[in-house]
Amino acid sequence: MNVAPAGPWALRVVGLGKWFGPGCDACLAETGPEAGRSTCPRCGTVVACAGVSFDLRPGGVLGIVGESGSGKTTVLRCLNGDLTPSEGIALLGSVGGGERDIFTVSSQERRQIRNFHLGMVYQSAREGLNLRISAGGNIAERLLAAEWREVAAIRRRALTLLERMEVPRSRMDQPPATFSGGMQQRVQIAKAIANGPSVVLLDEMTSGLDVSVQAGVLDLIQEIQRAERMAMLVVSHDLGVVRLLCERTIVMKNGRIVEAGLTDQILEDPQHPYTQLLVSSINA
Repeated sequence: MNVAPAGPWALRVVGLGKWFGPGCDACLAETGPEAGRSTCPRCGTVVACAGVSFDLRPGGVLGIVGESGSGKTTVLRCLNGDLTPSEGIALLGSVGGGERDIFTVSSQERRQIRNFHLGMVYQSAREGLNLRISAGGNIAERLLAAEWREVAAIRRRALTLLERMEVPRSRMDQPPATFSGGMQQRVQIAKAIANGPSVVLLDEMTSGLDVSVQAGVLDLIQEIQRAERMAMLVVSHDLGVVRLLCERTIVMKNGRIVEAGLTDQILEDPQHPYTQLLVSSINA
């Protein structure tokens, strides 16, 4: 059962910023799209993202696109707790009535949020899976962290999810290290959604997969999202992925948002020169 958000949004992010380095008074002014760089020329600090704000509605799918180094993956990793943000707040509608900043919670609360309220699908399935244990065991780890205790129920849930991901029943007890890249990604998705989180974060989940495998994974994500009504934040450099999955899209460059709106509107009538360049590259 999904964790129902209490507010009108599943996730609200306000002024998120993350930089690597000492920082100085010139960092924000001398980085970004207008400067054409993310590294401060005075102190060498990398401003991975700054001033990032958005809302993700319950059951909605929001895309974040941009070239490598645009800051899109940094946003996801801050939200998942893999990185500590330098500034900003993030609110989950399902946590504390939507009034608890998840960036300021204790480490224990952060683990609870990850176990119950968030799911993460990494670009490399090897980051999201324990390759030394079975596919079913990976899902069991997630369910145990979410306080599932009945072994039979855990196994049933794992089997149901893997079959839904089109992973053969016969491979449930085999380690993902023996799987293809596409099948590893399917197991990672099953693990991420196992406990019915209110928000799922997906980072370039089809990058590196063959085109035919990509299509199958994307179809499964669409099917899951429609059936479970989970809110999803999708990071991709591929506008085709965003067009297929996302109703709204954010475009990032050099750590800043340069355009945001309905996906169809952005792809059909881009306003920012960088967005125009991205769109023209797929239409060429």
